[in-house]
Amino acid sequence: MLVPLAGCTKSASSKTADKKSPAKIEAHPDEDGISLVTLTPKAVERLGITSEAARIETVERRRTLGGEVLIPDGNIVTVSAPVSGTLGLPADMEIPPPGTRLYAGQPVFSFVPLLSPERDVPTPAERVQMADARASLVSAQIIADGDVRQSNAEVEAAQIALDRAEQLLADKVGSERDVDDATATLTIAQRKLEAAQARKETLDKLTLDAEQGELRLIQLTSPQDGILQRLNATRGQMVTTGTPLFEVVNLDQVWVRVPIYAGQVEDVDLTADATVGRPGAEQTQDALQAAPIAAPPSADPTAATIDLYYRLDNSEGRLRPGERVSVSLALNEQRENLVVPWAAILSDIHGVDWVYEQTDSTVFRRRRVMVAYSVSRDDGDLAVLTEGLEEGTEVVVDGAAELFGTEFGAGK
Repeated sequence: MLVPLAGCTKSASSKTADKKSPAKIEAHPDEDGISLVTLTPKAVERLGITSEAARIETVERRRTLGGEVLIPDGNIVTVSAPVSGTLGLPADMEIPPPGTRLYAGQPVFSFVPLLSPERDVPTPAERVQMADARASLVSAQIIADGDVRQSNAEVEAAQIALDRAEQLLADKVGSERDVDDATATLTIAQRKLEAAQARKETLDKLTLDAEQGELRLIQLTSPQDGILQRLNATRGQMVTTGTPLFEVVNLDQVWVRVPIYAGQVEDVDLTADATVGRPGAEQTQDALQAAPIAAPPSADPTAATIDLYYRLDNSEGRLRPGERVSVSLALNEQRENLVVPWAAILSDIHGVDWVYEQTDSTVFRRRRVMVAYSVSRDDGDLAVLTEGLEEGTEVVVDGAAELFGTEFGAGK
C-alpha cells in the first residue's frame, strides 16, 4: 500500500515544480528599498512594457515660488443708496445671501426713497428734510452724469492706447507686454463705466411727484455678473444717501501676486507665462497658465521682495481670493539637463520618486530619482532629473505602474 502513495506524492510535486510564477522579486540587502523584478517573457509581452533611454537636453529652467490670489482692480462693484430711503424685499423673492451667484440686473433689494413724511401737512423741519432730499437727488444725478461722461472718455483713451500698442506690435516695434498693459487698462475703464452707468440709471428712475414729494418703489439690482460678496444692510432698514448696501465681485479672472527676492528678478523671464496650482500641484495636469500683466508696482522692504503679477482665467471657480498657490516661473537661462519621459516617474506614499531601469529583457531594477520639475512638450511631458540616473540608462515608460504593483503585491 505504501508504493502507490509514494507514486502519487512524486507526481504532485512534479506538477508544482513545472508551474512557474510569472514574476520573481529578489531583494538586495546591500541597498535598502531597492529591488529587482524578474518577469517571464510572456509577462513582459502581456504588460506591453516599453523603455526609453535617459538623455541630456537643453530645457527651460524654472523656479517655484509662493503666490497669492487677488481680485483684479475694477472687479468689485459696491452698490450704495442713491438717496435716503427704506430697504425691502426684491420682487417676488427673498434677499439673496452672501455667496449667491448673481446675474447682471438681478434684484437684490427693493427701495423706497424717503422724501416726505407719511401725512398731508408736514412740519417745518420735515419741509426742510424734503428740500434737502430733493437737492441731494438732483446733485446725485448731476454727479452720476459726470461720472458716466468721464468714464466714457477714459474708455475711449484706453481703446486708443490699445489700438496703438497692437499696431506697434504688428509693426514689430512694440511688445506683447505693452498690449497686455493696455488691455488691462481698458478692462478697468470699462468696469468703471459700467458701474457709473448703473448708478445713473438707478437715479434716473427716481421720478419725483411735485405735489406730494414722494418717489415710487424701485429695484436695486446687481450691476454685473458675479458673486454677492458682502451684504451690508437688511430688510426694513432705513439708510442715508451713499450708504454701502452690497458688493458684487466678478471672479471669472483673477490676479496672482508673486513676491520674489529683488536680487533674483533679473533671472526671471518676465514675458513668459507662469504655471499656477495649489502647493505641490503646479506641475500636474490641474495646473493653470497665467499671463504676466502690469499692475500697480508694489514691494516689501522688510522682506526685500518685489511683486510680480499674473492674470489667469478662473471661470470654473477653482481659485479663491486670498488663497496661497504655488507658481512656477520660467528663467532666462537654459541649461542641459538629464530628462526622462514623465510617464516613467512613479511616486510612493511618502512622495519619493522612482523609475524602473531595464537591465535585461526581463529584468528591471527600481531606482530612486530626484525630480526637479517637469517640462510640457507636444510630443509628451518630460521630467528633469537632478540625481539618480546616468545618461543612456534605459527606463520603463509603458508598464512602469504595473511593475510597481507586481513588486509590492498588487500586480497580476
